Amino acid sequence: MDKREPSAIYIDILANLMDGPKGPTRLAQACNINYGRLAGFTDKMLERGLIRREAAGQQEVYAATEVGCEVYHKWSELRKDLPV
Repeated sequence: MDKREPSAIYIDILANLMDGPKGPTRLAQACNINYGRLAGFTDKMLERGLIRREAAGQQEVYAATEVGCEVYHKWSELRKDLPV
């Protein structure tokens, strides 16, 4: 299996949060990375204000912030122009 670039994982996390908040287990599964690796990415994203942690009943979930949504939408627009 090819190792993905960190930037691809950041975008994958944001893409999965565009549908709404997700708990860490579901988010890790959706991004196809293990929980420990996800934690490293989400910690950095929390520090930069791209995502936030919210309480959902007894569980904590991650949600994209306005800044995170902007980054994701800019990336989506840029990707349309790339020959991929």
